[in-house]
Amino acid sequence: MNNDAVTIMVVEDHPATLAGLLELLEAAFPGCALLAAEGAERALELCRGAAPDVVIMDIALSGMSGIEATLRIKALQPDTRVVMHSSYDMRVYRDGAAAAGASAFVRKSKVASELVPVVARLLSAGG
Repeated sequence: MNNDAVTIMVVEDHPATLAGLLELLEAAFPGCALLAAEGAERALELCRGAAPDVVIMDIALSGMSGIEATLRIKALQPDTRVVMHSSYDMRVYRDGAAAAGASAFVRKSKVASELVPVVARLLSAGG
């Protein structure tokens, strides 16, 4: 996998969590383009101009939810894979994420151990 051709976007409205996710992804996928959006509306703007390979999407965002944003991103960029992440590991969120088109769900408490392998799998599978 050539990381220079990979674009990953992180959608997270908590600045410290956003910074931590970007740091984790930069270390795991050196050379990839990283995009940051502090809300769903900004993520949609970015997706109108570029097609990220993978989006890491928080479910609980202020304004539009991550589930609604995922529906809209998948409509704009059907080949973009979305990994939902949330502090809330409840079936309703997992089902909503899957129905919106998310490829994976990672609990925030497991991000350090699970996010990189999930993203790597999605990138190597190409969808």
